[in-house]
Formats: sequence, structure tokens, C-alpha cells
Amino acid sequence: MGKKNYLLEKIVDIIASNKKGRILDLGCGDGKTGKRLLDLGFEVEACDMDQNRFEFHNEIRFTSGNLAERLPYQDNSFDYVLFMEVIEHLYNPQFVISEISRILRPGGRIVLSTPNILNVGSRARFFIEGNFDFFREPTLDYSRCFPLAIQNMHVIPWRYQELEYLLAQNNLEVIRFSVDKRKENFYLLFYLLFPLMFFQARIKELRAQKTGGVDFRRMNKIIFSKDMLLGKHLIVEGIKKANRIG
Repeated sequence: MGKKNYLLEKIVDIIASNKKGRILDLGCGDGKTGKRLLDLGFEVEACDMDQNRFEFHNEIRFTSGNLAERLPYQDNSFDYVLFMEVIEHLYNPQFVISEISRILRPGGRIVLSTPNILNVGSRARFFIEGNFDFFREPTLDYSRCFPLAIQNMHVIPWRYQELEYLLAQNNLEVIRFSVDKRKENFYLLFYLLFPLMFFQARIKELRAQKTGGVDFRRMNKIIFSKDMLLGKHLIVEGIKKANRIG
């Protein structure tokens, strides 16, 4: 038996808790997540640059696509778009998210995942070596060492804050976040660092309330939550708001 894929299982659970509909697995890789959802009764299509890696051509409609270009789908075509572990590879995230918004129906959902750089392990690593988890290799040196694997590079680390803003800029409202699993080996760091983090966050909130400006309380509840501080991968769910009239 292979190693359990907690991220795949979590995203399947998220989608399966909603009504059946048409799904695009964008940046699908081998296609195993889409196949699981197909078996649950969803209508699934897949899109990726690498058609040879995809394992389910006889069961799922596959379309070759380049995320540097307009997606080969009509407006308002899908009820769900899966975007798993892709956005950290992109140099053009604003364009790609705008395309996802375009092809989603009003009320449709994006389910996006990316390495969680806000967990305590990643924060500690950045303090010690100046690199977040999953972003340890110097990008230029990696590209020179592995020129045939450039598409595998993690080039942009994403905090929850920037993801929320990016989606909002494209008519996608975040409705919840979650993580694939809490890492057990982070608990010691959590208990050591959380009092300091809580104190610093509270001071920041009180200072902002006194001087005016941004109210940090909403965001602090998210980024200092136990899931955020212990989760390996961040999962964000967004819903496309109804198109404005006029």
C-alpha cells in the first residue's frame, strides 16, 4: 500500500460535501484527484501541459493547456475548478486566476492548494536559514542544475493574505480555509512559540485600534489559528460572486 495522500483525500472530501457538478482539474498532473471525483459521480475534465503524465485518458476528457495563454473553455463553463499545488509555480498568477474566474459559473467554486509557509516549522526555517519550507533552493541555481525540470520549481511563496486578495481582485470570495493535516512534529514549536506570537499580535491589534488604520483582529484569527500554524498545505475555497449588472 502506498503512502496516504492527505492533500488528495482532504480535497476530495471538500468537493464531495457539495452538490454534483462539472469540475475542471486544472494542472491535473497524473489525474488521480479527478478520477476519485469521477467515481463519486461528478463530471470531470482535466487540463495540463503534460498529457503523458495523465493516467486516465480513457475515462476523463483531457485537454492540453498552457497557463500562459487563455484557457480553452467557454465563459461560465464549470461548477468547480481544482487548482492543486500549481500557483506557487506561476509567474502570471493574476492572469491565471482571472481565467479561472471567467470559466466558473456564478456561484461556482475554486479549491486551491499551496504549500503553507505560515506554519511554525516554515517560520522557524525562515528565521534560521532565510528560506520557507518547499522554497529552499535558489531559483536561478536550481534552473541551471535541473534545466529539464524548470516547471517543477517553486518560484513564489504565498501567504493566506495575498491569496485572499488575489481571489478578491477576480470576483472570487474566500469562504473558508483548511489544511491537509496537522504535522505532529510541529507541536513542540507551536507550544514554545505561540505565547510570543499571541503577545506580539495582541500588541499590534491594540496599537492599530489606538492609532487608526487596519484592524488586524480578523486576519490574526486566521494566521494564528492552530490549523494555520500546524498544517503542511494550505487549502483555500473561493466562490464566484454573481456578475454585476450595469
